[in-house]
Amino acid sequence: MAKADTSVKWFHSGMANGPILRGEAGALIELLDACLINGFDSRAVDSIVVAGGVATVSLSAGNPFEQHVVIQLAGATPAALNAEWRIATSGASSFTFLCPGIADGTATGTITCKRAPAGWAKPFSATNKGVYQSIDTNTTQLYLRLDDAHAQYTRVRGYENMTDADTGDGLFPTLAQCAATAYSWPKSNAAGIASRSWALVADGSMIHFLPVWTASYPHADVFRFGDAVPLFAADAYHCAISAAAAASPAWPSHANATVMNMQYQTGCYFARGADQAAGAAVTRNIAMNVNSAGGYSSAPPVAGELTFAPQIAFHANAIRASIPGLLVGLERKTDYITRTVSEGVDGRWYLKVAVGENVSTPDGSFVALDVTGPWR
Repeated sequence: MAKADTSVKWFHSGMANGPILRGEAGALIELLDACLINGFDSRAVDSIVVAGGVATVSLSAGNPFEQHVVIQLAGATPAALNAEWRIATSGASSFTFLCPGIADGTATGTITCKRAPAGWAKPFSATNKGVYQSIDTNTTQLYLRLDDAHAQYTRVRGYENMTDADTGDGLFPTLAQCAATAYSWPKSNAAGIASRSWALVADGSMIHFLPVWTASYPHADVFRFGDAVPLFAADAYHCAISAAAAASPAWPSHANATVMNMQYQTGCYFARGADQAAGAAVTRNIAMNVNSAGGYSSAPPVAGELTFAPQIAFHANAIRASIPGLLVGLERKTDYITRTVSEGVDGRWYLKVAVGENVSTPDGSFVALDVTGPWR
């Protein structure tokens, strides 16, 4: 028995006491701080009993933590319990996780449990501004900068280097490629406190953010920032970013081709091209049957099973890298999957989120985000 991998963290707007995506300045920074930096929903633990390498955690006030999520314990003795753990089973007032190597017994101390953050750093910040960076020194450690002053849209940009919340170089995309006011992650199509659904799945070097940012279209957009998995070891600038390349996108995926076929190339960039020369490079993404241009099957090839395809990133019509963690549905699922977790044919567990284009009713398109890990 081995400890379950905890490198992938997943969150969505249906989780208790989570951040609220809304049409107000600073709302997206609040969300990223909660998911990437701090975690959220801290609860008092009544008891932890370890028996045979399995810990049972009891919460008499009710257990809000789902199966497969990663939690973080603090305040326990033995100290080895104060770590991240992936939940194996979950009930109304308790959950379990595998803890090989920890001796049988009942833990002591004032113990707390919360949803574990994805483990990124926030090296710079200012009013309604935030800069995020992977802490993993084996990654590119490039920077994601957010200007969250606008109520409805957060301006985003990648940087190769930064010295404060407003100063840096090596922008991707460059301002010549996309104006500063026309590259954003939308929060809401309306200013105000009305909440919007969302999901976020990340490991230590890639973030997938999926907001359902407009009430007119009941499905998510797909944005990302972080390291793809490069085809060549010498590729040192394989950090990818995607956003809506329009000041005010009209619908999900408008001016953003994160999950489109490769004939589309809007809103997606690498920090540099495959030749490593300075300057951002346009990314094209492809997966089998990812939109109506590529065609769909109306039913899975095996009854009751959904199948997915990995996504490949191209630059200049050549394969550059694969996108970790996100797969694209190979068929339409007409019951409209949104934020459900289920097992794939490969034995991993996936968070499935409905996506689409400019349609006001569900068309069955979805992406599947691997919540089991590891991605690399």
